[in-house]
Amino acid sequence: MTTDQPNFRLLFDIFRGRFLENDTVAPDCGFETNVSQVIGAVATPGLFVAIFLLPVFNRLSVQHPSLEIDWTVRGYRLFFPAYSFTVAGFATIFEWDLLFPDRRDFLVLAPFPIRLRDLFLAKFAAIAVFLLTLIAAVNLFPTLLLPVFSMAIPKIGATGILRLTATQIAATVSASLFAFLAVAAFQGVLINLTTPAFFRRISPAIQMLGMSLMIVALLTFPVYMLLLRPMAETHVRWLYLIPPVWFTALYDLLLPGGDPAFARYGIFAAEALAVSAVVFALSWTFGFRRHYRRTLESEDTSSRAPSIPVVGRLIRSPEERAIYDFSGRILARSTTHRLFLATYLSVGISFGLLVTLTVHAGRLGVSRDGLRALPFLIAFFVVSGFRAALQFPAELASNWLFRITESQWAEVSRGATRKRVLAGGLLPAVTLILPFEIAFWGLRAGAMHMLCQLFGGALLIELLFWSFHKVPFTCSYFPGKVNLALLAAFYLYGFTTWSFHMADLERWIDRNRTLGLWFFILAANVLALCQRRHPAASAVLFDASEPEIQVLDLT
Repeated sequence: MTTDQPNFRLLFDIFRGRFLENDTVAPDCGFETNVSQVIGAVATPGLFVAIFLLPVFNRLSVQHPSLEIDWTVRGYRLFFPAYSFTVAGFATIFEWDLLFPDRRDFLVLAPFPIRLRDLFLAKFAAIAVFLLTLIAAVNLFPTLLLPVFSMAIPKIGATGILRLTATQIAATVSASLFAFLAVAAFQGVLINLTTPAFFRRISPAIQMLGMSLMIVALLTFPVYMLLLRPMAETHVRWLYLIPPVWFTALYDLLLPGGDPAFARYGIFAAEALAVSAVVFALSWTFGFRRHYRRTLESEDTSSRAPSIPVVGRLIRSPEERAIYDFSGRILARSTTHRLFLATYLSVGISFGLLVTLTVHAGRLGVSRDGLRALPFLIAFFVVSGFRAALQFPAELASNWLFRITESQWAEVSRGATRKRVLAGGLLPAVTLILPFEIAFWGLRAGAMHMLCQLFGGALLIELLFWSFHKVPFTCSYFPGKVNLALLAAFYLYGFTTWSFHMADLERWIDRNRTLGLWFFILAANVLALCQRRHPAASAVLFDASEPEIQVLDLT
């Protein structure tokens, strides 16, 4: 198959740039900074876990070979296919809209004499480069270090470093490829079975659910690592629902001395990879032309922002109403910001499950203390997720109306933003948790827990937005301004100290209703004082900082 080389190269550069495109950075910041940060971020966990396993494998090397050691090594190995699977799957779902040509591609490229074959090959090549870069970053350090560290265990060391390295590559790269092919094949099937308009309508929900499942699957890894052996011995079929386990079984399938029963999952992994590849090839072959030709049917639709009357009555001025409605409509329309918030919510749920679920003697249980902390963990990540998401612009070109009309009303903007977080984040999260609270603790205790979570979350909103003097989604973002050390310390405090202290307070309120009454009275008065705060008038911030050279961006 021949291609028009100039067209192919140009299309390849365009599609590759789309994967690295970032609308949130300031005009004078290039994309390379964020790309390097992403590659470094996905490569770091593999390095840390591999180094962590060095003393573990050294300790196992002096023990007598046994079935216990085999399962211990198998459990630690499970992390690397799980991490590879999660990162590749998350990235593919995140770039869901870019896998097939979208309306912008059609409107820009259709008038030119470009063969559909060149378009298809350029898109596929760009996806391949993106995927290979991601796989290399995720698996570089584990591939270099884990086989070397594994040589310390006599039974494994007898295999040889080359075979260990090849097996490590096979297990982790196959997990990444399966994650990509499974997501892309699923999208291809939807493209062939649905209209472009319907596909566009359901895509945001699929993205949010898929990304959430990927995050939960990775962060709850310690739970199913501890349950690996019990499930393999008593609940064999459950392991067929956990793809990382299939690719972990490739170690037993490809290395001598493996467990034949567990190696069956490795065979299943190879079969699943082959099936996903076939479905991917067929669905993309038949769906690419169909979707490209009918892509104009997928008109952009504006969504109305959800409205909560109780919160709306608290709005005191037209300026505050404008910012409140503007932020709500952006959240209802912007898929990127919704995915960002879904990621934060998934992290909160994952950490909540880690402190709630317990594994004792191979059996799964529930911790009552962890169950108390779960809603506060979710509330913390929801509020902090809004704090982060509202800083990223939706469309900087639309900021001029606010720039022209604003006049020293930063406090008005802060008030509208706090109400938006309360209406769009905290209240829905607490309401969704309420049925589970009632089912586990009872009606009266569950209602009291909801009030405790609501007041605690409202106080957290006041704290996190104390100095938020911006109109949401209108401020340029400068990557270099983020202090990662302070940010990490804040989140470490948030999902440990704050959440567990609030859970302790909730427990004390259960035992002493008078204490609960005083807490609600005190919290209500603090919130009322925060609402009445009137600092000196100041201008709203529209830029993270003023660049020395202003870019007109006329091209």
